[in-house]
Amino acid sequence: MAEYGEIRRLWALDAPQLTVDRGLLVVGAGGEPVTIPAPSFLIEHDEGLMIFDTGLAADGAGDPAAAYGPVAEAFQIDFPAEHRLDRQIEALGFQTSDVRQVIISHLHFDHTGGLVHFPGAEGFIGAGEMRYARTADPVLHGFFREQDLDAAAKIRWRELPAGYDHDVFGDGSVTLLSLPGHTPGSLGLGLRFQDRYLVLSGDSAHLHGNVDATIGMTLDADTVGKLDSLRKLRLLESRPDTTLWVNHDPADWQEYRANGKEVSFGR
Repeated sequence: MAEYGEIRRLWALDAPQLTVDRGLLVVGAGGEPVTIPAPSFLIEHDEGLMIFDTGLAADGAGDPAAAYGPVAEAFQIDFPAEHRLDRQIEALGFQTSDVRQVIISHLHFDHTGGLVHFPGAEGFIGAGEMRYARTADPVLHGFFREQDLDAAAKIRWRELPAGYDHDVFGDGSVTLLSLPGHTPGSLGLGLRFQDRYLVLSGDSAHLHGNVDATIGMTLDADTVGKLDSLRKLRLLESRPDTTLWVNHDPADWQEYRANGKEVSFGR
């Protein structure tokens, strides 16, 4: 029996897509549309099943407007029925009740739609995130979905303080990364494989260009904090053992899922 736990398998589940102006994602880069995935990552660890972000709500599968109303058109949401989170988990041979831990990068609607599937699970969230979601300025209110916040209330959350990274199992295999700025409690995730360290960015960056040029996005809650988080990602990416996967970046999505939804780093 191994002294420390390990990540057995990682899946980047098939993702709904949103299409927006590039200028929304990278300040000053407007003028052309970009289609981005809204991903969820399922992690099989020796200690159990985990999920990082939960994508869009099942009641919008096949008909995004049914769940998201005018937002579905504004973001040109493409959500095939077969991309439902619960059905994908079941197709892999699991039940949603098998997911013991939920890690949420932040509470914007394209990350929280599947929280309803995990009542009673242990959750990890950034400090201040829930309060921010419930009291967002009117211009940002549409990025939070009330039904998802109600579902979040049924999860047993542990809050990660800003500026603190947390080794979930104490073995270096799964580390919560504090990356505030896009929202007050924004998180990323570090996953240790045999000879690679994979960083999942959450929305601390939307495209790799955010990191490369240290440029935030239009609707960041804290511009200064966001720039610090981008610098942190850039430092992590500079390590020879580290791969940075910017989760919304379509080029990263295509590269790291080249062999399908089950992805491998150094195994």
